[in-house]
Amino acid sequence: GGALKDEEREREREIRDKREREKRERGAMNYHKMGTTVARRAKSSAAARVGVRAQARTGLNATSQRQTLGVNQNQNLVQNPMTKRSTNFALEAAASDVVEAVEAPEVSDREAVAYLRNLRGSPNKVRRVLDAIRGMSYEDALMALEFMPYRACDDILKVLYSAAANAKHNYGMNKSKLYISRCWCDEGKMIKRPVARARGRSDVRKKPGCHITMFVKEK
Repeated sequence: GGALKDEEREREREIRDKREREKRERGAMNYHKMGTTVARRAKSSAAARVGVRAQARTGLNATSQRQTLGVNQNQNLVQNPMTKRSTNFALEAAASDVVEAVEAPEVSDREAVAYLRNLRGSPNKVRRVLDAIRGMSYEDALMALEFMPYRACDDILKVLYSAAANAKHNYGMNKSKLYISRCWCDEGKMIKRPVARARGRSDVRKKPGCHITMFVKEK
């Protein structure tokens, strides 16, 4: 029995020694790999530095060559009298030409106006649409009002049609040149109506109104 135990112990020791050897070999291999990767990175960084320095030198050489070429060209211009004469002739010709100033497009002071009074609705909901179309041309405003998802757009569209019709009939303006110069919405009359509430009580429902004013002008 004692001999068997000794043999088992020896086997266990051999197994342990074998495992320790394998660990040491793995560690040595990993260290070697790390050393090679570090060396490769150092070589690549050194090569990159050398390349950057070479590019910088070539850039400096190119700039110096350009500067020398510019100096030579300037010297040639100074030494050659024909270039002076040509530049003087060009300046005289430019001075002799009559330069006509480009006039800015005139904007007429006349404005056509349209009103919409006592419209039922909140003025704030109308103002957000008017703020969006203020300053637009007539055609752009029509397109914007057609596709905006607000109920007030229908009433504002009627006011815009009326203002354009007034501009054409009263002042002979061209509708394609019109734009919205001014527009605003004022508070109108507040209507109060009774509303039944719980436990036999009553409350007041307020229905706001508004007034729309729109001016159009020709560009």
